[in-house]
Amino acid sequence: MTSLLPFVLPPLIGAVIGGVTNDVAIRMLFRPYAPIYIGKWRLPLTPGLIPRERNKIAESIADTFVAHVFGDNDVAELFLTDDVKTQLKERVDDLIGKLGGMLDISEAMLGMARSMAGNYLLAEIAKVAENAGGGSEAVKVRIQAKIDDLDVATLEELVLGFSRKQFRHITWFGVLLGGMIGMVQVVLFQFFLR
Repeated sequence: MTSLLPFVLPPLIGAVIGGVTNDVAIRMLFRPYAPIYIGKWRLPLTPGLIPRERNKIAESIADTFVAHVFGDNDVAELFLTDDVKTQLKERVDDLIGKLGGMLDISEAMLGMARSMAGNYLLAEIAKVAENAGGGSEAVKVRIQAKIDDLDVATLEELVLGFSRKQFRHITWFGVLLGGMIGMVQVVLFQFFLR
């Protein structure tokens, strides 16, 4: 057994070191949540990277979300669903029908007025919805504010929630890499440096 120890121990120690250091590095993205002071001196690497850069991260997430997920047109479409559009057109049709009856307008003219008025109304409502909400800029500001308002523990759980599997892969990659480095050490010391 002692004759195998020089061959087994370096890869095993390397694997443990690789896994532990990658796991610690992932945890240090979030922790500690606040700076740690010794007297007036702030301990380096505190707070963790994400708590320290949360405003920039929130802004970047908001920019990305607005650019690729929820832009200007989406704000208007959020309020103007097909059901809402149908109901608005029906109400415009009713209103035009009542006005047409009072003004004694022909059915052909009435149909054209209904169509034009309905389309015009929907276009104007879309513009109002876009401008009233501030469009994508308002969405960006709200997303950024929501992320900034999260406490760091909740932000950590949010990020880890959708990337836990990827972080686990990073930890296992550290185990693999550390083990391989240990094997290289065995080869170098047992076969070449004797």
